[in-house]
Amino acid sequence: MTIRTQGTRLKTAAAIVAGLIFLVLFYCPSSPAQEIPVHMELFGGYSYMHFDSPTLGFADYSNLNGGNLSLSVPHLFRARQYHPLGVVVDAGANYGSHLTVYNFLIGPQATVDKKGYTFFGRLMFGKSREHFSIQEVFFPGYSSLGRSIAVGGGVQKNWRSQIAIRIIQVDYIHNNNFALSQANLRISTGLVFQFGGK
Repeated sequence: MTIRTQGTRLKTAAAIVAGLIFLVLFYCPSSPAQEIPVHMELFGGYSYMHFDSPTLGFADYSNLNGGNLSLSVPHLFRARQYHPLGVVVDAGANYGSHLTVYNFLIGPQATVDKKGYTFFGRLMFGKSREHFSIQEVFFPGYSSLGRSIAVGGGVQKNWRSQIAIRIIQVDYIHNNNFALSQANLRISTGLVFQFGGK
């Protein structure tokens, strides 16, 4: 358990967002469909988390708003029997009045494309950081870094060339922070930018 300033959480989230934007804008070639050998998807959007805050001493569950970013390679293999298998890296930040939750996850993903829609499910492992504040002027609060496991999935619809709309994404995230076990539900929606060919 460590004590962190309120500004540190904003710097962490900004660094994640800036890093992913840098990769997309400056690393990817101008004609990605021809030069990237695998299909890649960058998702960014809004996320809502129903957080298990009674484990931290709160009276009820907390409703946290925030953002979700992920970078996935939905089709790692060209062989037909393995074509649905891929990998995803996911980062999320959700905020409340006295509580902040970060999740950094990676894991396998299964993807199926059908009639302009894409359905996916994934199992992810990683770390989560939680920070909650106390109403005292000289005490910024408590922060903890623990392991995290998530299972989830969703559906998206092709919209324009290389852009899709993620209609809904639902993740059940199990965190272990402050030596406590927490069960959280995260719902996300947003845009998916696609690179490379399928």
